[in-house]
Amino acid sequence: MTCRGFTPPARLVARAEGLPAMRVLEYPPPNIGAMRKEEIHESSLARIDELIALLTRPLPQAPGAAKPASAAGHDPREIVFRGTLREVNERFHACVWSDGLPVVPPTLEEVDAFLAFTERAPGEVIARLPPARLPATVWKVAVNGVMAGCRPEYMPVLLAIADAVADPHFGIEHAGSTVGLTPLIILNGPIAKALGFNSGQGVLRPQAQANISVSRFLRLLMVNVAGYRLGESDMATFGRNYYPVLAEAEEESPWPPLCVDRGFPAGSNVVTVQSADSITHSFLTEGPAHSHLRVIAREVARELGGNLLVPMERFGGRVAPVLGITPLVAGILAKAGYTKDDVKRWVFEHALVPATQVDEQLARIEEGYCLKESVRRGRLPGRFALCDDPERLVPVLHEAAELQIVVCGAPNRNRSFICGQFGKYGWDTSREIRLPAHWRQALERRSG
Repeated sequence: MTCRGFTPPARLVARAEGLPAMRVLEYPPPNIGAMRKEEIHESSLARIDELIALLTRPLPQAPGAAKPASAAGHDPREIVFRGTLREVNERFHACVWSDGLPVVPPTLEEVDAFLAFTERAPGEVIARLPPARLPATVWKVAVNGVMAGCRPEYMPVLLAIADAVADPHFGIEHAGSTVGLTPLIILNGPIAKALGFNSGQGVLRPQAQANISVSRFLRLLMVNVAGYRLGESDMATFGRNYYPVLAEAEEESPWPPLCVDRGFPAGSNVVTVQSADSITHSFLTEGPAHSHLRVIAREVARELGGNLLVPMERFGGRVAPVLGITPLVAGILAKAGYTKDDVKRWVFEHALVPATQVDEQLARIEEGYCLKESVRRGRLPGRFALCDDPERLVPVLHEAAELQIVVCGAPNRNRSFICGQFGKYGWDTSREIRLPAHWRQALERRSG
C-alpha cells in the first residue's frame, strides 16, 4: 500500500529488488498527515476487499525475477551521441542525465584524462547504488566527474566519495525520502591545498572550482547511477541544492582536524560524507571564551532542539551534527585552555531544551509517546528521564562525541554555523583517499 503520489518510487524499488510485477494499492487520501486516526481507519476498511484481491489473485503469468540494470554487453567507449555543445546539453537534459545546468561533454579524451589519475581498472564495480541499483564503476565516476566540471586530478577524491556513499552505513537509498537528504562532503588532508580547495573566506560559496564541482559530481552520480529523478524516485518535499565541499582549514586550526576524530592519523587525506538537513545562518560570538561557548550552545539548542531531536530518537539512534567555527573563534577557545573535546562536552552540557518541547513532537508520532517512554524502551539514555518534571532540561545530543567540529572560513571573523544531520538518513561515513603511486608525476605533467 502506498499513499497517493508514492506509487512510482514504490514500483521502482520493487523492480530493483527483483519484483517487477509487484501489485500496488494506492491509498487515496492526499494528506494522511492531516487525518484523524479514526478517518484513516475508516477509509482503510473501505479498501480491504481490493487488498485481499491483490494478495490472493494469481498472476497472469509468473515472470522471472528482474535483474538489476547493468552495463553487461555494453561497450562504455561507444559514442552514444554527437553534436554541438548546445545539442549535447539539450540531449542530456531531455534524458535527465544532468542536474539542469549545462554539463561538460564526457568525451573519450576527457574521460581518459581522469582515468590517468587512478590505478583502479575502469570496469571495477564499486557498488550498485540504490534505488536503481546501477553499477557505479570507476569509468562512470570519471564520466560524471567530467560532466560536473571537475579537473582530472580530482579523480582520487571522486573515487573516495563514491566509495563512501556506496557504504550501506551511509544509506543512499534514503536520499529520495520526503526529508530530501542533501549530502555534505567534508575534506581533510594535504590534498585539499594541492588541488586548490578553498577552506577559508567564503568556503561555502559556489566559486572555487574544486569545492563546487566535486560536490556537483556527487549529485550527478546520484542522478545517473543511483537513479534519482524528481517526482519518481526523488520525493523530497522541498529539497536543497548541493553544498560546496567543506574543506577544513587545518593549518589555521589550533586543534587536530576532523579526520583524527574519526580515527585517521593527522595528515591523512580523508573525505567524510553525511546528510546535511540544514545549515544555519552564520551567527556572531564575541567576548571571552565562555561568552563564545554560551552563544554556541544556545544556537545548537535552537537548531537541534526543533525537528532534529526527534530524528535522533526515531531515525537510527544517533546523529552527527557539524559545528563550523572560524580559526579566530577556535583560537580564542584554545588560548583559554579548551581542547576540542572540552568544547564538545561544554556544548553537550549546556545545549538544553525543555522536555515538553520534545514530548510534543514525539506525541505526534505515537499517542502517549514521550521521552520517558523512549528511555523505558531503550531508545534514549537515562539522561532524558531523570525526573517527572515536564519542564526539566534535556540535551539535544546523546553524548558529547556526536558533535563534529570543523575549523573553516574567514580566519579573522568571529562567526560560526551549525549543520544538522538526519540520523540514518545519510549517516556520517569516511574514506581515506587512495593516491596512485604515480600521483606526483601525473600532477606535474598536468600542471607542466
